Amino acid sequence: MPPVLADRTYNPETSPDGFERSKAALIAAFATVELPAHPAYCAHCVTREDLLAFSGPPNLIAPDVASKFIRKVGTTWGGITELQRITPRLLCLAADNQLEVHPNMMWEKLNAAQWRQWPSEQVKTIDNFLVGEFVRLLHTSPRPAHSAHRWLGAVSTGLEDLSPLLTAWHDSIGALPDPKVSETAVHHLVELLTDSPLRPDLPATIGDLFPNNESAGAQLSSFLRNPAVDVDLKRAAKNLSDSRYSRRINIAIERLGRFKAASQRL
Repeated sequence: MPPVLADRTYNPETSPDGFERSKAALIAAFATVELPAHPAYCAHCVTREDLLAFSGPPNLIAPDVASKFIRKVGTTWGGITELQRITPRLLCLAADNQLEVHPNMMWEKLNAAQWRQWPSEQVKTIDNFLVGEFVRLLHTSPRPAHSAHRWLGAVSTGLEDLSPLLTAWHDSIGALPDPKVSETAVHHLVELLTDSPLRPDLPATIGDLFPNNESAGAQLSSFLRNPAVDVDLKRAAKNLSDSRYSRRINIAIERLGRFKAASQRL
């Protein structure tokens, strides 16, 4: 379950620069992973050019080669060691929308490789990278296929506990961050409440956001029902009352109230 969100824990490290630092730490944590001396692959499915490109520095592997590897790893091209070696590259490509497969496929392959059982420093840097990536997303205005709830839906395929991410969202919509950060983070919350599969009078529809992780819906529901989120949303409505976003924020407040009321009736 997500933590109680009453106390502010805003961390100035959660910034675009913080994302770059988490990226560097992620790459460093996997730097010692080497390719097997005799990698397994199907000669009919994987070309020599693919193997040559894959054998170079992981952070330089082209998106098309990395994406082809994701489709084939565990079957006709490589196994856990190869996947482990390229994980930072895959996460960085996914973060920049350069991966040519859906992120769900990447997470399914990482789950199959039991990535949570990898060395603790690697797991820690993956977790930190995801928080940094999410905060970077919250610093930019939502647009089609670029919204917090869509991102959480994909990441939840491989991440059971969303509380660090939801805490970062809560901190970002509050009074402590730079107003521009708070505004864009609020817009992502408004997007969730007004333009997502979530139907406020049917709280169970929150599960439609997380088809691969049933517990994630309960975590997001708890986040939305926390009184602090309602307070932050109403503060944003007041601060942006003269902006073009005013009407939509007020619609989001009304829908949040309906969602909370319907949840109490369950």
